[in-house]
Amino acid sequence: MSESPSLFRITPAKLRSFHTCMKQYWFRYLSGQSWPERDDNEAPLVIGKAVHRAMHILTQSQNEDVARQQLDIYLRMPKHSCAAPGTESYDEARELFEKGIQAHRSLDAEESWAERETLAPWPSRGVEVSARVDRVDRKTSSHYVVIDWKTGNYEDEDQTDIQLDIGHVAARRTLRLGREVHVTAIGWNLRKDEQRVRELVRADAQATMELMAANADRMQRTSEFPATPGPACKFCDWRSQCPESDVTWDDNEGS
Repeated sequence: MSESPSLFRITPAKLRSFHTCMKQYWFRYLSGQSWPERDDNEAPLVIGKAVHRAMHILTQSQNEDVARQQLDIYLRMPKHSCAAPGTESYDEARELFEKGIQAHRSLDAEESWAERETLAPWPSRGVEVSARVDRVDRKTSSHYVVIDWKTGNYEDEDQTDIQLDIGHVAARRTLRLGREVHVTAIGWNLRKDEQRVRELVRADAQATMELMAANADRMQRTSEFPATPGPACKFCDWRSQCPESDVTWDDNEGS
């Protein structure tokens, strides 16, 4: 989706980067530099993408065997050798997807949609929110369920809440849900079989848009982008260009 020239686009990833480390945000979105090349053949990344893709196909097809086969094909691709058959990562991906199948079976819906994605523009505030959700179920005409599948060992609850709130906006926009519709938004961690649930109404979607507009205002006003060294540095694509990531306590001694 191309960005409207007059609107500042907010995405969950962009927001997370700004609040986690402003220097990382500057590198990613303001510096104009090409993003560093990244090794896509990393087990956690491949497993997560494989399971999300299989859950997408399961929701679309409602056929467990078809989804299993597509998961297997994805993992057997040469570029995904870190999770190829015979590896622990392959078994891990298969196990996570079987948990996903159990979750799918537990959901009783009149109709289901996979991966709803949209832009929610708010011209009067100069912002547009890029929103996506893994799955939407219609339970009744006045009750929908939004699901964001999780496969990681660790989830930041605050970040999950933001993702669910933005997913709620996506569901309301793409499905044109009426004011009377109540939405249950679930962050469902398949690895831990844990659910983080938010019960949301139309006023909550408006509050989310207000929050995104306020964040957009701050992001556009910001002119200094200091680094925030911490545990996340070792996962940052820009670490090689950021000397602050290697600062130790000894470097600050006497200051």
